Amino acid sequence: MSRNGIKWARAVLVAAMFAAWPAFGQAPIAEKPKVYALVSAIGSEITVVRQRRDVGSNIEPYRRYKVPVPGMDMDAAVLRGLDRAVASDDPESKRIFLRLAPDQIAGVHGYQRGQVLSEKALATLAAMPERKDWDRIILVAPRYLNVAREGIGPKLHGIGIYIQPLGRGGRSGEDDIESALDPETISPDGEKSNSYKYVAPYFYAQLWVIDAKTMKVLETNDRYDFQRIYDPKSTAIDVAQQMPAEVLTNMVEKFVERASARALNDQQGEVIIKEPRVVTPAVR
Repeated sequence: MSRNGIKWARAVLVAAMFAAWPAFGQAPIAEKPKVYALVSAIGSEITVVRQRRDVGSNIEPYRRYKVPVPGMDMDAAVLRGLDRAVASDDPESKRIFLRLAPDQIAGVHGYQRGQVLSEKALATLAAMPERKDWDRIILVAPRYLNVAREGIGPKLHGIGIYIQPLGRGGRSGEDDIESALDPETISPDGEKSNSYKYVAPYFYAQLWVIDAKTMKVLETNDRYDFQRIYDPKSTAIDVAQQMPAEVLTNMVEKFVERASARALNDQQGEVIIKEPRVVTPAVR
């Protein structure tokens, strides 16, 4: 290579080096934080399903009833879990919290909720002008499961509590001896044991990851999580009476938060969120 060629090559290299580095005293341009819209379409009520003695082949051996939850505790627990998962993966991101208006959930049958509520939420989100400033939408909607799963009763959806008060012999008294073959349970104090009788909060949901600009669904994830609770120290005959209502409510909220975080990823942390906005679907 000639001297002129060498000089030219050096000049190109120096120019490239200066082009790659910011000017002296000038901070590098920070990348814009991603914006995640976290949306809960779970609602403000839970379903309690209680096992009962089989009283006939044509009668379902379960009692089912709905329990309204004051305020927005279940939605908030879901959003805390999502926030925890996103924060662990993208700490610099900005998160926006939304929930479906409770009146949009009332009157929708359990087996319909997953489809109906996700459609309502998606239609409302698609019409929101703020969406142009978002990168991802993460939506949690109820999921219905018709069959029993691992000892937890059938026809469950969303967030609820399954109560199994009967022992292996179909009794609710203290005459059932615990066995190591029984399902693993956890007490309100965190101690593990085994029992055929238990109270089990459950989280049956579908998580959607959506490109906010195009509303293209990037991923869906079905979750069927539960936690069996039993207190071997309790003298209560009925397993549902083993703990005060406020203790059970607190355990349910913590379980839902963990399950929601696992639905997105398995990392956990402590995150406190602001009050979510209410999303009311537009009337067509």
